[in-house]
Amino acid sequence: MSNQKPLLNEVMLAFQVIPRVKEGNNFEVVDKAIDVVKASGVPYQVSAMETTMKGELNELLEIAKDAQQACYDAGAVEVITNIKIHSKTEAATDTFCTYDRGVTKANHMFVNS
Repeated sequence: MSNQKPLLNEVMLAFQVIPRVKEGNNFEVVDKAIDVVKASGVPYQVSAMETTMKGELNELLEIAKDAQQACYDAGAVEVITNIKIHSKTEAATDTFCTYDRGVTKANHMFVNS
C-alpha cells in the first residue's frame, strides 16, 4: 500500500445541484447557486450538467454547501447535490487525469474571477 498523500492544496471539485421548487423555474434557482460560485473568486467552469471549480478542498466544499443553501434561499423545498472530487499526488504528473498537461480546449475555459 502506498504512503502517498493526496495534494489537497489544489483539487478539482465538480458539483451539480438539482433543486425542486413548488412554484417557479428550477433553472432560476440553479442560477442562484452559480452566482455563489462566481462570487467566490475561485477558478470555475460552468457546463450544462455541473460546475467545476479549482482550489483547496475545504474551501470548495464550503462553496458547494453555500450554493446548495442559495437554492433553498431561492425557494427550493429540497435539493440533491452531487459532488465529484479529483485530487492527485506529486507522482501523478505523468498520468492520464492530471490537469497540468498543457492547454486544451477543456482546461483553458476556467474563469479566474
